[in-house]
Amino acid sequence: MGSGGRLVGSLASLPYALAQAEQNFLIPDREQALIWGDLVPQLILSAKVPRWWSVTPAQMHWVALHFRYSASLVAESVLDAGVRAQVEQVISQQAVPARVYRFSRLLDRLDAAAALDELTPSERFLLAREMLARRPEPNDLIAARIRQMSANAPGQVDYAAISRAFGTPKPTLTASYRPELLHLRTFPTLMGYSSRILAESWESSTLYWAVLADEVHLPPARLNLAVPEWTRQAVERIFASHLEDWPAVLNSLRYVGDEVRRAARKTAEGEQKASLE
Repeated sequence: MGSGGRLVGSLASLPYALAQAEQNFLIPDREQALIWGDLVPQLILSAKVPRWWSVTPAQMHWVALHFRYSASLVAESVLDAGVRAQVEQVISQQAVPARVYRFSRLLDRLDAAAALDELTPSERFLLAREMLARRPEPNDLIAARIRQMSANAPGQVDYAAISRAFGTPKPTLTASYRPELLHLRTFPTLMGYSSRILAESWESSTLYWAVLADEVHLPPARLNLAVPEWTRQAVERIFASHLEDWPAVLNSLRYVGDEVRRAARKTAEGEQKASLE
């Protein structure tokens, strides 16, 4: 590669090698420890390896409905002990015990919004999926809409299709760059250090971007440009001092999401004003 460096070995790992190089050109907005050496290339891979030309608005909206259903379930957990027991059981299979404890204590305080903030996007999606399977009766309008969309577009709007569309590459875990959702519990650090396995167990970013795109009515093809840009902004805004501080990654995603929503509202207001003049 000219006089700057060389790539040695199989080209199968080229996407990760390029992502590792790209992270060196990102400029953090705030001081942060250099602890995300494995996570950041994985985030870049997840933003660039999948291509969204075949994604449909229905698929994005279906994922967004799962997020809305998970919010409804957490709110219902405050009032219904039976629902709460099921919700906590699902969460305990994904989150570490300390976070499950915080989630439970927030429900005790009737603070459903704060409890929901404890969950990652991948946990919210899995919670909705599991509870839909456990509650087949049509007792919720959002659940009914999810099932109706699946029935109307079999093979396009189902969990296998969503896994292909919004999953993340896992070259270490699966020896493939094929995007998929494995719904893994986030792996712990190894003797205090990050690892490729830890990074590949993070499946939240692309799901979050899909929901964000649905909210701002972004055409699926635009994801090819928007998701890498949103990911860059999120990486540069991470502020954390240790590897167990996963909320820092989640907070950065949400910060970028809030900025995108504000920009979309401002654009919509400007268009509405222009149409009235």
